[in-house]
Amino acid sequence: MAMAQKCYCVPGTVARQLTLNPPERMKEVEGGKLEDNFCVLIFESLVGPEYSEIEFIKRGSLSLKELDALVSALRLAGEKDANETSVKNPKSYSFREGNSHGSKRTPSVEKSVSALEAMGVRVYGLDETSGIPADGTIFWENIAGYDQQKREIEDTILLALQNPEVYDDIARGTRCKFESNRPRAVLFEGPPGTGKTSSARVIAKQAGVPLLYVPLEVIMSKYYGESERLLSSVFSLANELPDGAIIFLDEVDSFAVSRDSEMHEATRRILSVILRQIDGFEQEKRVVVIAATNRKEDLDPALISRFDSMIIFDLPDQPTREEIAAQYAKHLKKAELVQFALVTEEMSGRDIRDVCQQAERHWASKLIRGQAPRSVKGEPSLPPIEEYIKCAEERRKALAITVGTRRMSKSLALA
Repeated sequence: MAMAQKCYCVPGTVARQLTLNPPERMKEVEGGKLEDNFCVLIFESLVGPEYSEIEFIKRGSLSLKELDALVSALRLAGEKDANETSVKNPKSYSFREGNSHGSKRTPSVEKSVSALEAMGVRVYGLDETSGIPADGTIFWENIAGYDQQKREIEDTILLALQNPEVYDDIARGTRCKFESNRPRAVLFEGPPGTGKTSSARVIAKQAGVPLLYVPLEVIMSKYYGESERLLSSVFSLANELPDGAIIFLDEVDSFAVSRDSEMHEATRRILSVILRQIDGFEQEKRVVVIAATNRKEDLDPALISRFDSMIIFDLPDQPTREEIAAQYAKHLKKAELVQFALVTEEMSGRDIRDVCQQAERHWASKLIRGQAPRSVKGEPSLPPIEEYIKCAEERRKALAITVGTRRMSKSLALA
């Protein structure tokens, strides 16, 4: 493999061009460029190395070797950045104090996290400083209502991650052949905006294990075989974390639909990887897959059978809507909260939050324009219940139009 290096100086940066290609294929063409070669452009800023950029250029498709080289380069860059960050800020990216295993950030953990982040996986829950208190109290932050779902999450996932030995002792005492009763995969089912992702983050925060949020764009790749390779890497790296991890697969119905003759081959391979990985989890590892969907009926039956528990997040009821409204409009009276909850029927928690934010913005604009009165002390007044009701009605109309459009599109597709 030959390497051609060129340096260019431009205002504020130093650019180094590294060109990789076998000698027999290096061919000069018009303009002094090289045809069909894999170029790596490194832009080093004079301000500091933290502002450097790497650009990969290739005419045509990347080969598997070139893809591996690209991933390796990103991993090295991620490791370097993580090391520099840990030196500058020793508290960053540290595991939770009070964890039952007492693990610390090690070079192997840093390597795994850097590799995950280089792939586009978002890692949460590494910078927390406390776990579940000694009295077992679990804080659900701003997730109002859903008491039954919270209790099921605590019993099925959270406490099993925090105290695995208790669950294992029960399994040893009840089964002829020991097999862990701790969950490997859990399905969160419900409409958008009902708290599925927020609940997963609370689990990671309280249990002291990182949450690996795998965006859809990380899994789906246009290159043959790359999607399942990336997904397999996510599972492998999660198993390398000593305190376990939660792998959160959002919109799982986008790549794990029911298998039929019309199913795309790439989607079929991705589904096979998920099934194999869930079955192959080691019992002593604390790795849990949480998948979220609002279309359970589209999921493959084999995948549904792999879920140890399925937790349903319905649209909030009247008392829950009152609790959610109280979090975003604490100045409203009890009777006003009841009134607000009535006009937000069939709205999700996210919808209610958006309504409250819109009411605040509308009221702020009225104050700025002098169209709303100020308080007795001269301070900005707060939005009245009428403003919230008006915004809720506007939101309801917008949601009705969206739902109607979706139903019409679905009917046309089936026709």
